[in-house]
Amino acid sequence: MKSALLLEFDKAARAQTAGLLHSLGYIVAPATTPQAALQTAEALRFDAVLTCTDFNADDRRSLGGELARLAPGAAIVMLADSDAVGAGHRQRGAALLFKPVTLQALRRVLDFGIDGLGLHPVWVAPREERRHCPQRRLRAR
Repeated sequence: MKSALLLEFDKAARAQTAGLLHSLGYIVAPATTPQAALQTAEALRFDAVLTCTDFNADDRRSLGGELARLAPGAAIVMLADSDAVGAGHRQRGAALLFKPVTLQALRRVLDFGIDGLGLHPVWVAPREERRHCPQRRLRAR
């Protein structure tokens, strides 16, 4: 089974996107705050991460970058509002979908990859994942 982490603030949009993910065969772990999404990504392995924000008020680091670090090989999808004009999308390894999300757009990103050439999963042995390594500042030099 494939699994997806969904960070969405709006309850109706979260339910609609989760239903679309279920129809594509994903098990969905919903999150309502960036901190909950980070904690969930740290505990579980995901094939796709969908987030409506790249801003984490509790940390100075990029939320998208932290999610990519915690979920290596996962497809990162940024969900933007349909009225977002001039929205800066700085995450290179992420796809951008506008809400309301359609099944065709979601399938295109998840099945065919961000670049359209198909998903290129990077398998990393669980013991070699970065989330289990000691922090660099605590390592001896």
